[in-house]
Amino acid sequence: MAKSVQIKLKTTIRQPDMDDQVMKLQADGTLTEKNNRQYLQYREQQDELEIRTIVKFNEEEAVIMRSGGLQMRLPFLLHKEQTGNLTNEQGSFMLTTTAHELSVGDSHFKVRYDLALGADYAGEYEMEIQFMEATK
Repeated sequence: MAKSVQIKLKTTIRQPDMDDQVMKLQADGTLTEKNNRQYLQYREQQDELEIRTIVKFNEEEAVIMRSGGLQMRLPFLLHKEQTGNLTNEQGSFMLTTTAHELSVGDSHFKVRYDLALGADYAGEYEMEIQFMEATK
């Protein structure tokens, strides 16, 4: 059964020789539990694009799937290299992730990972999502 949640998302991007970039988002979404996995769904607006995001996770692994203004599949398995993809107006790209931290709780999800776009290192990303049941 899906329940309505309020989501606070914080993404920190660390790239060599650059200041950290921090992006924050607050959104309403839904949380569903099925087959020992949690599914967090929300929408975000980036410029004119509406992007639908699903974060599927448990203690061992996670996948971020985005659709709408762009198509992206970003898988995570702790300390293991995983391959995903990104398709946008510039084309289709292979993404590689290596998760260094993956933590899950009743009201939070966090993943810290290295990201490569094709053969190019894109930096270390840290994504933290806090979610709490929405009050009516």
